[in-house]
Amino acid sequence: MLLIPTEAPHVARLPLLFHDEFAQVDRDPEILAGRLALHYALLDFGPRPGYERSFLHRSSSAVAGDMAFSCGYLSPIQGSVDDREGVGSINLCCSGDGVYHLGRQELHINTDQPLFFSPGLGYRYSVNYFNGAAFHFDLRRLREAAVAIAGLGASSRRFAGRFEVPRMIAMDEARQQRLLRLLRREIALLDDPLLQEGPELSHLAIDDLIYRTLALLFCPELAVSAEADGRRSRSALRERHFEELLEWVRAHLTEPIRLTALEQRSGYSRRSLQLAFQQRFGCGPMQWVRRQRLEQARQALLQPGATDSVSEIAARYGFRNLSMFSRDFSSHFGLRPSELLRDARRQNG
Repeated sequence: MLLIPTEAPHVARLPLLFHDEFAQVDRDPEILAGRLALHYALLDFGPRPGYERSFLHRSSSAVAGDMAFSCGYLSPIQGSVDDREGVGSINLCCSGDGVYHLGRQELHINTDQPLFFSPGLGYRYSVNYFNGAAFHFDLRRLREAAVAIAGLGASSRRFAGRFEVPRMIAMDEARQQRLLRLLRREIALLDDPLLQEGPELSHLAIDDLIYRTLALLFCPELAVSAEADGRRSRSALRERHFEELLEWVRAHLTEPIRLTALEQRSGYSRRSLQLAFQQRFGCGPMQWVRRQRLEQARQALLQPGATDSVSEIAARYGFRNLSMFSRDFSSHFGLRPSELLRDARRQNG
């Protein structure tokens, strides 16, 4: 496909993603080709026909971990690179457009689909007033990043196919838009003034962050898995809080317990608290507290102290109205508390 060039001199003035103030300007394509050959398996490189005199390449480079980055502005060029086994490459478009040829496959890059990925395969390319970034990375490490996100028990074979096929990532979904914007910000961190003031950059592992972002871009199922894991984690946390609340209630049955106290200790809203108890016990929270008090009173009646009476045990567990306690106890356990106390004293001798 022949790209129709568009004069866009303003593109040259767009800032680079990082180290813009240190950008190197090349106007000799042969010198630049020699420099690029140090980092790429370069087969061919040069200005597109008709743009020899206006050739301009303005670029900067950086390293983070095992990733080598370059960003820059290019006047219209064309070329080709050879295979590099195990080494993936990303081209990220900030402005301009281009086309990549891999066998019979033709992939277009522009601001609507700004990321081109090659899994170590050679390709031909032609770009038109391009401003963006490119970097190389270890494909094995990218697979490992996907496995790490997937969690315990995941196999790298599960994601192998995701990183073996050249592809474009487009801005056609909100999720991809978020991750592509995030990727640009992560690359821009290489130029953050705060990081240039000390040795922290090497310890922050920006390359790890970029590997994980790429894994999420190429493997959408990881986001679903992470969301499910997040739901399970939040559910487990709520369950633990609920169990802690139940333990607290059981330990304080001889003290006044109000619904407000249950809300404050659990962090649940009143409605959520009512729903949680209804789902778990089939009753409201204060009904459950009353049942626990009745059970504790029953245990005390089964093993009474020498001077214990029904009224003393009832009062101990918050039942101030003896007749109401007796009625509720009989309804719940099928016999009167006085009968249970009498039988217990008889059996205990």
